[in-house]
This record gives sequence, C-alpha cells and structure tokens, in this order.
Amino acid sequence: MTPEAGGLAADPWLEVSGVHCEGVVWDDAAGLLRFVDIPRGRLFHADVETGTAGWSDLPAPLAAVHPTADPATVIIADGDGIALVAGGELVERLAAPLADRPDIRMNDGNVDPAGRYFIGSMAYDAEPGAASLYRLDPDRSLRTVLTGVTISNGMDWSPDASLCYFVDSPTHRVDVFDYDVVTGELSNRRVFADVSAVPGMPDGLTVDAEGGVWVAFYGGSRVCRFAPDGLPDRTVTLPVPQVTSCCFAGPELDRLVISTSTEGLSPDELRRLPSAGAIFMADPGCRGRLANRFVI
Repeated sequence: MTPEAGGLAADPWLEVSGVHCEGVVWDDAAGLLRFVDIPRGRLFHADVETGTAGWSDLPAPLAAVHPTADPATVIIADGDGIALVAGGELVERLAAPLADRPDIRMNDGNVDPAGRYFIGSMAYDAEPGAASLYRLDPDRSLRTVLTGVTISNGMDWSPDASLCYFVDSPTHRVDVFDYDVVTGELSNRRVFADVSAVPGMPDGLTVDAEGGVWVAFYGGSRVCRFAPDGLPDRTVTLPVPQVTSCCFAGPELDRLVISTSTEGLSPDELRRLPSAGAIFMADPGCRGRLANRFVI
C-alpha cells in the first residue's frame, strides 16, 4: 500500500500470527518491545534489533502490559483486574474489580509520570456506558476515576505532564484533561481532536517528544499524528485494516511500532491480508519518550 499524500507507510516487521495484538510498549531497561494478544492470553517480548520474539501464556483475556520499577516484573491487566507478572507467571494479584463481572474485561491503559497505573475496561458486547477507567496508586489502592465509558482505550500524557489524552473509541474523539501529577486527578475534560472524519475508530495512542499525539485507527488502516493544537499533520498507512496500538521503540526511540488484529476479518479477507495480526514498523521522522514505570 502506498502512503497517503504527505504521509508514511508501515511495513510488516514481526509475524506473530496474532488474533488481537494490542498494547505495544518499549521497555528500555530490558531492551525489549512488549505487547499482548488479548484472546490468546499471550504475553510477548521482542528484540527490535534482531526481530526475534518469545512469549508466555497466561489466562486469557490478557489486555495490557507495562513495565514496572523492577526490571524483572511487569504489570498486566486481564479479565479480573490488575496483577504483577515475573518469569512468565502471575506472582501477585493487585486488584480484581471485575472478578464477578464476566461480561466486562479490562482493556487499555498506561502508567502516569508519577508511577500510577491507569487502566480502563469494556463490555464484551460494547454496551454503551458499561465500562470505567481505574487508577491504581503505588500504595495499591484502586479508585474509579471515570464511569459511563464504553470502550476505554489509549491514554498518555503531554511531555510536561500537565495534560492527559484519552480515547473512548465509539465517541470518535480524542479527549484531553488537565492533569495534576501530584494528586493524579483528571479535570476539565474537553475535545482535543474530533476524528469522526477519519476511517475507523480511535484505539491506542502515544505522545511523542514534541507533544504530538499518535492515534491508531481500528478499521482505518492507519495511525494519525495530531499536533499539540489538535490538527492532523501526519498519517502512517498500513496494508491491513485493524490497527490497534502504537509506540516509539528502540534505543533512540525513533521507530514507530504498530500492532494489528485479525478480529472481524472473514476467511477471504484473511487470505488476502496475510500480514493481518502482525507487528508493523515505520520511520516516523521524530522521537518518542521513555515509557513510565509503575512504582512497586
């Protein structure tokens, strides 16, 4: 697929036969890209220099993974809630707000600049308003910070930590909050970018070193960058439709890594789109920032 005018193209980089790969994040301490395949419960790690990958199988669904202050431990979100994983095994359950809710699972999230873990949820049938956004503080207390959410998806912070960007996918918006990094409080929610004219639904996102917001569009075959003023200024096109998340990776944080999915594709589409479910890579022309780590 050729890029749109003035845009960029991403190429398949890592073939993992993913069903629904999500949540790519660069773990600089380990020198590894981490991501999940949600319905298979598969926790991946990959070397961006060699293109080799390994994985651990955990109870599905496995919705998200993020690094912690302990390089040997990651924090994950799953069907029940939040846990710590080390050596490919769940070692400690931190919170289980969905343990009695088989109709809802955790989805996407991120770690704030102070080491708190924000993670959202979604109903399996995407029931409007059935989900929430939670915050797990370093003292292990869990708070519900947003209710009435449908598909809680990508979130990240501005380089100065004064703003927090957030996606509830069916709204076809990227919202922004004022953020108090001392207290972890979100306030003054407003529209950062109305993306209703962009094909697909907004999914995962990441913020680069210049404050640009990169958003993956599920069903849209693209990742779009929005400048700090909310205006689109760059598009990365992919040859597959279900684009789920993106992050900056590598020692120089100068590679844009993008996850994709095969969910919702027919057998004929899967035959025509052999790289669906792979991890893609593009040269974004800018650099990202180091991922925040959950404080344990």
